[in-house]
Amino acid sequence: MRRVVAFALVLAASVYHAIPAPMVRGTLTRSDVCGGCHKDIYIMWQSSVHARSMEDSIFQQAYRAAGGIEGGGRECLSCHAPAIDINGDRKLDMKVTWEGVSCDICHSLVAVDPTQGTPKMTLDPGPVKRGPIQNAASMAHEVAYSELHVQSLVCAGCHEFRNKEGTPIITTYSEWKSGYATKEGRTCQSCHMARIRADVVDPKIKRVSDTSVNLHEMPGGHSLDQLHRALDMSLQPARDGDHVLLTVAIKNKGAGHAVPTGMPGRRVILEVRASTSQNRTFQERRVYTRSFKDAKGALITRDGDYFAKGVALVSDTRIGPGERRQESFRFEAPASAAVYFNVSLYYEHAPTGGPEDRTWIVFQDESRTLLPAGSGSNGK
Repeated sequence: MRRVVAFALVLAASVYHAIPAPMVRGTLTRSDVCGGCHKDIYIMWQSSVHARSMEDSIFQQAYRAAGGIEGGGRECLSCHAPAIDINGDRKLDMKVTWEGVSCDICHSLVAVDPTQGTPKMTLDPGPVKRGPIQNAASMAHEVAYSELHVQSLVCAGCHEFRNKEGTPIITTYSEWKSGYATKEGRTCQSCHMARIRADVVDPKIKRVSDTSVNLHEMPGGHSLDQLHRALDMSLQPARDGDHVLLTVAIKNKGAGHAVPTGMPGRRVILEVRASTSQNRTFQERRVYTRSFKDAKGALITRDGDYFAKGVALVSDTRIGPGERRQESFRFEAPASAAVYFNVSLYYEHAPTGGPEDRTWIVFQDESRTLLPAGSGSNGK
């Protein structure tokens, strides 16, 4: 009798696990419910920036500085907590609101209107989940193939933003649209959601033949792998009498948008350091970023301030998609001296304007030696 009861409890638990509560039209489903069946995908999503978009401490600081829901921070929530447009959770009390860009936000998306300064998303949550797989089936909900989900347009609602004055603040989608990747048929998903080996559905619930899924971690600008894929660097040192010339070529070989992209405060920095055998030193750098000023004309350094009134673009030195940028450096070095170069590319994001919460990633680093004139081969 005990065995029968135990078996019945296990069976009931497995049935409950496989068939979640009915999904109601107009109501968002929590991501942990999705994870009950889509375990591998859920684990990937949990480690993504999408999952942390609302609870991230850096965003929270900027959101509070903007005045929260009563002030300028209201429009921030359209991307960082888009659930409020469905559930009206203005007090931010519900778990699904704090899930940020959750499973159901993406898989309930039915349209994105790019004709406005900031593309407008239309969500239709409920029992139908939409995605890029044709002829899919589920025991727990309806599944619909979505042409939108195989286009970059699906990302535009949050990766393109103009303020009410028309100033472009985030321009990733428009950068992609005007670049070579569009002509080659490369979408955002091509780089940020590669196919990997994993289970679409937990095999304990249902075995399916397809054992590959799109990467739901969706690595971006803070990813070392993505930075390596984006930019390439080459060096060419030469002598000119008692001067040394160094040419550094940087090419945006892999990103379908400018590098860096996203929040304006992100920067890629080229740093050149050199020393000679006679103890002379040289250091210089180039910065690739967008610079904005506030309504009073002061340069903006904090992420939250880019969304204030009166913000204006000052300069844009970023490396565009497919662009090859050549930088030249010249400094004194006697012909009789050996010169030692170290050249680095690094990514930096200091969202609060200071060293706290700063991200700093060296992703290219090369050293060269220029021997004294007449001593043989150089540029090793």
